Amino acid sequence: MNWYDNPAFRGIDPRLGHQLMKTTADLEWLESASARDLLSMACGHLKLDASIVALAPADTNALSFGNTPHEELQTLFAPHFPAGTDVAADLADEVQLCRAFAEPRLILGEIETKIEGIVSKFPTVAAHIQVGANKGDVLDPFILAANFDLLSGRNMDRTIEMTIAHKILMKIEDLLGGMHELVIGSMRGNFRVPEPLQTLSGSKNVLHPATNPFPGADIGQVPLPQTPNKIRLFQCKNKTGSAKGGDGARLGQQLRLLAETYGAETFYAAIVGNTLVGHRSKGAVLKASPETAVLVGNAALAELTRSDSGAELLLRTYRRAFRTVSHKTGYDFESVSTGIVADFSKLTAGGDFIDSWLHQAMGGPRVDQDSRFAQ
Repeated sequence: MNWYDNPAFRGIDPRLGHQLMKTTADLEWLESASARDLLSMACGHLKLDASIVALAPADTNALSFGNTPHEELQTLFAPHFPAGTDVAADLADEVQLCRAFAEPRLILGEIETKIEGIVSKFPTVAAHIQVGANKGDVLDPFILAANFDLLSGRNMDRTIEMTIAHKILMKIEDLLGGMHELVIGSMRGNFRVPEPLQTLSGSKNVLHPATNPFPGADIGQVPLPQTPNKIRLFQCKNKTGSAKGGDGARLGQQLRLLAETYGAETFYAAIVGNTLVGHRSKGAVLKASPETAVLVGNAALAELTRSDSGAELLLRTYRRAFRTVSHKTGYDFESVSTGIVADFSKLTAGGDFIDSWLHQAMGGPRVDQDSRFAQ
């Protein structure tokens, strides 16, 4: 009997059932294929000579070869390509991408689309940093003053550059939180848990096989041959502080329910970090679900990717997409900064930079600022 024929999985949405079967097949290929099969796939994507395939060890499977650290792969390939080119590094990238994804081009396309969407919202003129999408979200003159006096040596140009960079990095941080789930959930052997369609009670916290089979989980893993009936389910956060202690009890209860219902191994994983010290919700999760493993950093990614090179697999995927989008969009931070500094210079009309912005950021008709005068 296949693991997904387990009675606990009866009633799940047929689309999810199909996804689980495909995910299982992808994992089986990775474990049964040879290192040379994987390298052949990578060479094919890059249109490299097939003779390169012989560089892969004949007695190693695709999974082990694909888990080789990037630096070791690049060292293996480098003598066979012209010095001063990036071909060896690109091939090492491609091997890791093919190990990570059954359809790397499809996943990269999804990631690039998301990144392009964020880049399109990067500031290009002064108005973009003065006021956010919400009209009440104005550039804080007090933070700007701290930037100017404490960080930027009272240099207006540098203050504006740092402000632009901060705005951009905040957008990137929001992007990455969602991208981790997309990328890791698309890796071989993994699946993204679908958003609840509905539940009998209308709550996202209630388990229902058809509409909400895995409440509390973001990513799942189909069983390995060594543990044929053990599905693995992960609640993922970007950092250990992403969830507050008050959320931990609820998450722990959900993870315990998943373990009891499906016999699943459960994990509470934070992608970024190097210690559990200071973890805000670890205690509450473990109190509610003592068998759940709480993980951070390399330990989390080793389980999520089933590879000791998990962090590299993730970084390599992102960097390939970042480079592609950079070339495609041509966003030029230096040029944009110069233009925005010029805009600010006009707005402040040669007066004190911070004082001028204080009046623009805080001033306005009383009727717009006081509910007692509002119509």
